[in-house]
Amino acid sequence: MFDFSLSNINTDIPSPLTILYALLLSFILSACISFTYEKTTGHNKSPGHFIQSMILGAIIAAIVAQAIGDSIGRGLGMLGILAMIRFRTNLNQPRNMIFIFASLAIGIACGVFAFNIALYGTLLFCLIAFLMDLSPLSMYPKKIHSLRVTFANNNRIQENAFIACFNKLNIQAELIRIEINSAQGKLEKEYFWELKSKVKLDEQNLMDSLMTIEDIKSIRFNMRSEEENI
Repeated sequence: MFDFSLSNINTDIPSPLTILYALLLSFILSACISFTYEKTTGHNKSPGHFIQSMILGAIIAAIVAQAIGDSIGRGLGMLGILAMIRFRTNLNQPRNMIFIFASLAIGIACGVFAFNIALYGTLLFCLIAFLMDLSPLSMYPKKIHSLRVTFANNNRIQENAFIACFNKLNIQAELIRIEINSAQGKLEKEYFWELKSKVKLDEQNLMDSLMTIEDIKSIRFNMRSEEENI
């Protein structure tokens, strides 16, 4: 196998050339990971500063790993310093967190002068990411359609009319909850549905069909992406 490490490296007192080599390699490999993220993320991409964070984070990890070296005292001191820092950035997808960890791991590997591990780890990670993007495992967030309907009275006949309308349009509807409110001495009933359709949902056709039902006070229709928050 090819050996990309430098020979006769003094890890206790690395030369300036060795330090520069480690930092440059962490930059190049983290850029490859960022490129892989950009090409394998089709929907809901993170903004440009997320890409910058992966690249700069790898370089910082390499610097920290070199500064600590084999010193236990430095390592414990660094843990204490990092424990005082609170990161409040929310990642909407677990996959984004994996790419951040991958960049940090590459930076640490370069910082401890494990250049072969960093290089082959990056190649394998990027290759698997591209293969998974081409496989059925590449599932993008689904669209969820929500429907909120308010009736002017508490009559169950309207609910049956809605079910008949959904069946006519081949829409799978799941009733989430029902609320009954009292406004100026009159009862108002609200239905909350989640809609699923095998074909693209025609919102205008749905609204026109629902407006034929009597005693409807208001209809609210919205769509959102199904996201996992961490």
